Amino acid sequence: MFLILGLPLLMYPLFVGVGWLFLSVLKDKKLTVGIVGMEYLPRSLPDLAPVAGGLARAAQARDYPALLADGQFIARYIPEDPEATGGRLVVVSVPAEDKALLDSRAIDALVVVDPNLSARLERGDPTDRPVVKVLGRDGEENSKLAVQQVTGILRKWVGEVKAARFARAGLPSDYDSPVDVRDPQSDKSTAKKLADDLRDLLVKLIPLLLVLWVLTGAIYPAIDMTAGEKERGTMETLLISPAERSEIVVGKFLAVTSLGFGTAVWNIALMVTGVLLVQQFFPYPLLSVSGLVACTVAALPLAMLFAAGCLTLGLFARSTKEGNYYMVPMFFLVLPLAYWSMAPGIELDATMSWVPVTNALLLQQRLMSVRQDPFPWQHLPAVVISMVGCISLGLWAAVRQFRRESVLFREAEQGRGRWALFGKK
Repeated sequence: MFLILGLPLLMYPLFVGVGWLFLSVLKDKKLTVGIVGMEYLPRSLPDLAPVAGGLARAAQARDYPALLADGQFIARYIPEDPEATGGRLVVVSVPAEDKALLDSRAIDALVVVDPNLSARLERGDPTDRPVVKVLGRDGEENSKLAVQQVTGILRKWVGEVKAARFARAGLPSDYDSPVDVRDPQSDKSTAKKLADDLRDLLVKLIPLLLVLWVLTGAIYPAIDMTAGEKERGTMETLLISPAERSEIVVGKFLAVTSLGFGTAVWNIALMVTGVLLVQQFFPYPLLSVSGLVACTVAALPLAMLFAAGCLTLGLFARSTKEGNYYMVPMFFLVLPLAYWSMAPGIELDATMSWVPVTNALLLQQRLMSVRQDPFPWQHLPAVVISMVGCISLGLWAAVRQFRRESVLFREAEQGRGRWALFGKK
C-alpha cells in the first residue's frame, strides 16, 4: 500500500521541489568568462540615432559594433532570459591565454581575441579573416553552459559586424540573404521555447511513469492472491468452495484490476494537482488538464492487461519470492513497448494503433497535448480491438493455469517436463 499510495504522494512534491530548486540555482548562478585581448575589440561609440540626421546614422552604421560596454557584454546580444538558459555571465579581463584558469575553475569559459582583429576587419580580405576562439572545460556542465551562451552572443555580434561591412561597401545589411526564411521558432520568446520543450518532455514522460505505476499496482496484489495463497495454505480452501475456477479467476482479475486502476487514478490526481500548481507560474499552457484527466480512461485497459498477465505468472509461482522473479518478463515486455512510444516521430496512426501498450501510451500523449490538429478518432477502434484481444488472451491464460493441478500444487511435481507453461493437467 505504501508503494501504491504513499510513494507517489512523496515523489511528486519531491519532483516539483527539485524543479524549483533547479530553477533557483540557475537564476543565482554566475558564470565567469575570461577575455584575452579585450583591448583589441571595437570600441563602443555614442548612439547618434536619436539626435542625428540620416547621414550621421548612415555613417554610424559603417562603424564596426562593439561587443562590450563597461566591461560586460552589450545587452542586445544577451538572450532575453539569461538565467533560464544557464546563468548570468560575468566578464573578466585575462592577460594571456592560460588553460590553467579553466582547469582551476577560476573561469568557466575563455575567449581569445585576435590581436590583429581591427586591422584585418579594415582590410576586409576574405582569405585573412580574424579569429576569436572560445575555450572551455571538457565534460563539465558549468563550462558547457558558459560556452553555449558566449557562442550565441558572438554569433549575434558577428552578424552586426557583417552588416557594418556591407554598409561600407554600399550594400544592404541583408545582402547575403537572398531568401528570407521564417520558421515557427523565430518569433517565439525564450520563455515560450522553454515552455514548449518542457511540455514536449512531460507529454512523453507522464504516460511512461503512469504505465510503470499501473504495473506496480498490479504486480504485488497479483502475487499475493496467487503465490501468496499457496504459501498461506488458503488455496485449497478456496478450491473446495462452490465457485467455479473461472469465477475465482475473474474475481481475482477484477480485484487486481481495481488496485492497478486505482493506482493510476491516484497518480493522475496528483499529476493534475501538480500541473495546476506549476501552471500558475507559466504564461503558456503546459498540458491539457482535461486530457490528463481523460488519461484515466486509457489507463483502464492497461490495468486489465497487466492484471491478466500478472495473475498468469503469479499462478505459476510456488512462493511470493518466486513470484517476484516471474514478474521480470512483464518488465521485459512492457518497457520496450513503453519506450517505443517515446521515440521521435512516433504518433498514433494506422500502424501504431495495433501495437498493444504502445498504442495506449500514444493515446495518452495525444490526449495531453495542446494541439490544434483534429484528434485521430479514426484510430481509436484499432486501439480498443488490440487491447481487448490482448486482455482476453491474458485472462484465458490465467483461467487455463488455474484449472491445472500441476500448476496450483507445483511443489509436488517431478521431472523437468512438468515446467511447461501450458501443458496437460
